[in-house]
This record gives sequence, structure tokens and C-alpha cells, in this order.
Amino acid sequence: MIELHQFPPAFGLANASPFAIKLQAYCQLANIEYKNHYRVDSHKMPKGKLPVAIIDNELTADSSLIINKLEATYQLDKDLTPIEHAQGHLLQQLCEEQLYWSLVYSRWIDDDFWPISKEEFFGKLPAFLKLFVPNAMRKRAIKNCQSQGTDRHDKQDIYAMANKSIDHLSVLLADRAFFISENMTSYDCAIYGLLTNFLNGGIESPIKKRLENHKNLVEYIGRCKDTCGV
Repeated sequence: MIELHQFPPAFGLANASPFAIKLQAYCQLANIEYKNHYRVDSHKMPKGKLPVAIIDNELTADSSLIINKLEATYQLDKDLTPIEHAQGHLLQQLCEEQLYWSLVYSRWIDDDFWPISKEEFFGKLPAFLKLFVPNAMRKRAIKNCQSQGTDRHDKQDIYAMANKSIDHLSVLLADRAFFISENMTSYDCAIYGLLTNFLNGGIESPIKKRLENHKNLVEYIGRCKDTCGV
């Protein structure tokens, strides 16, 4: 058994972190027994983020590094060709290094949706903590999003760039069940983790609306959930 330390569930999802959903989905598909530990003190983790995993009494941080370590044993993607791995890697990078920051922007920075996120993430805090914790966490998200570059753009441009990526994902998926092969792969776990947060993550953002216009992506999200159970 491995132990997963991650943020608590939110918005009716197994997790509001695409990376946590990716990791749980991989474990489910690879038949890896795991135990969830929910926490919010990501700043105490080795790389200042969650999820982390304890595998053979060794702590590993970063969902991709965790999956790389597990893949050496469980080999979920063992039948993929080098070209399929390359395609999967590029799609994962698109989702985790570009689209993810649009999700951060919509939840933490966009004034239209921040009240929803604030209530979901901090609504159960004691009254005195609500006075400063939500705004402190929001400032941290803004700083990270500005450092990465997304929040340096206008709101309209941020959503337009994200929607363009959603459109391209729909074209690439076409009428296939999954993005890389006929079976769900670790790359699908990453793509699914991000897309389900857009579609089912409690925010009626322009990205969700664009996603809903692509029937194949909506069906893909449902198919991934049915396949991995996360």
C-alpha cells in the first residue's frame, strides 16, 4: 500500500487538484492499493505543494515524479510506442503547464468566481481565521500566477487562449475513446484530472462553457470517470 497526502475533496470532486485526481486515477487503473490522507499544509511539503506520496517508506513529491516511480513497477503504459509517449507527454504538458493556470486564474483571481471558491475552500473555517486566511491564500495564488505569466494577460485573453486549447483538444480526440490508445493511459489521467475540474469544478467559467460545446470532450470526461472510478 502507498499513502497519498493531498488536499481534501471539494466541489463534489474526488479532489479540486487536477494532480491529485491524476494520481488517484493512475493508482486505480494500475490496481495499486492506496490510502488518502487529507491536509492543507502544502507549504510544509518538500516542494511546497501537494500531492505527495509515501512509497516503501520514502516520501516522493510531485504527481508526475510519483507516477514515474510507480510506472517502473506497474507499467500501465508499457504497450505504448515511442510516438504515443511523445504525443501523451505533449498533451500532458499542455494541460498541466498552460490550461492549469487558467483554472487557477478562474478560481482564485477572477473576481466573478472568487466568492464561490472562497466559500468552498474556506467556508468551514472558524470565524477569526476567515478574516485573513482566504486573502492570504489568494495573494499567494496571484503571485504564483503572475510569476508563471498567465495573470500578466487581460482576463479576455486568458480565457481566449484557454478556449483555443480546449478546441484543439477536441479536434485531437475526434471520435476516439481516449487520447493516446484504445485504453486509458497515465496521460489520460492527467488530461482527465484537468478537464473534469473545468467541467465539474463548481465554476461557470468561459472555459467550462467552451468545454460543454464539445460533446466528445464531455463524453471523454464521463468515460474516464467510469473507467478509473475517480
